[in-house]
Amino acid sequence: MIFKTESQTVSPAELREHVRQFLALERPRRAMLTSYYRGEQGVRKGPVAQGRPNNQLTANYAKYISDVHTGYFMGLPPTLTFERKRVQERMLRALEEASLDQMLFDAARDMSVCGEGYLLTYLTEKGPRLARLSPLETFVIVRGVREEIAAAVRVCSDRGDRAEGELYLPGRRIPWEMTGRELTFAAAQPLPFSGLTVTCFCNNSERAGDFEPVLSLLDAYNLLLSGAMDDMQSVANAFLALYGVMGATREDIEQANRSRVLCMAENGKAEFVVKNLSPDTIALMKDTLVSDMLAITMTPNLQDSAFAGNTSGVALEYKLWGIEQARTAKERGFSGGLYHLVALFYQGLEKLGAQLACACTARFYKNLPQDLSRLCADLNTLGDTVSRRTKLELLPFVKNAEDEEQRIADEQKGA
Repeated sequence: MIFKTESQTVSPAELREHVRQFLALERPRRAMLTSYYRGEQGVRKGPVAQGRPNNQLTANYAKYISDVHTGYFMGLPPTLTFERKRVQERMLRALEEASLDQMLFDAARDMSVCGEGYLLTYLTEKGPRLARLSPLETFVIVRGVREEIAAAVRVCSDRGDRAEGELYLPGRRIPWEMTGRELTFAAAQPLPFSGLTVTCFCNNSERAGDFEPVLSLLDAYNLLLSGAMDDMQSVANAFLALYGVMGATREDIEQANRSRVLCMAENGKAEFVVKNLSPDTIALMKDTLVSDMLAITMTPNLQDSAFAGNTSGVALEYKLWGIEQARTAKERGFSGGLYHLVALFYQGLEKLGAQLACACTARFYKNLPQDLSRLCADLNTLGDTVSRRTKLELLPFVKNAEDEEQRIADEQKGA
């Protein structure tokens, strides 16, 4: 999506309709996805017979899927390179003071769960700062075929037929209050930014969560797991069937329990009536459900032996091909928001007297274990085919290639 920077307007009637749709449709969806991520969704068994065990076991594969995708995408934070060194030093310091890496990770996790994540930029005496906005109370108003973000809305409270919150437009914030079908604006409050201070990060073009396509499979897995435990627990409550024992009274049964002896007629027998369990069938169904969930969400199975030992790089890349496509989609949806956030920091620092605006380049990384010695050896074999600056940028432990080149030059002068 694209951020609009010029002046925008939203009428009370338009905002009322957006708020009503958010409260009726979007927030319940996001709340449901959040409950799955937290493992609080429960098991949908339907009516349970009286006396029957009712285990509610949940294997939190929703959290596994979301955490793997978030860690792969944002476990290593992106690096920002600015055109001028003076700007580079000042901006990186300001972004570090605002806890940019942590905030970006929180936003990436929110968009993995709910489909969108939000950060608020505000200005203090010490510089711009960032705050996470919950997807359960924040949404954006999008217009046009290019999906341009015209405004952001925060629902601060919602009690019955009354709600109140804030409307964020470029350069200003407007408190609002809605009672029934009436929505009114309070006085607009100017902001020290010309752009929209709420930055939206999209997980993909559909703005869907990473595990959202497999909710039915998650429910089926938890139902299978809970049902299997119910059956195992029911074995302890099995019925004793007696054959050839006529006229047995409660006293006879209690006496048999004490003496551990049963007196039966000829050809009589006793046996427990239990539900036959098939561990192999249950295991096969569990494996099938897990395999389908991970395949549909393009999540690698880290318990697979192929992710350990001496696996070739080509084989590992093949197994990570799916999650790499998801990471690419995340990067496309994330980069626009990141550049918008950098522009807000430019404006915030300019308000404090700094003149910093210049070109900026963001670089994203895959969070994978790496054989650094092999990587260095491979880069050395390139010789002069690739510049030293490019080689330094490819090394994950080099945070700033320009600073590293300066250190190399200083060391050569000292030698």
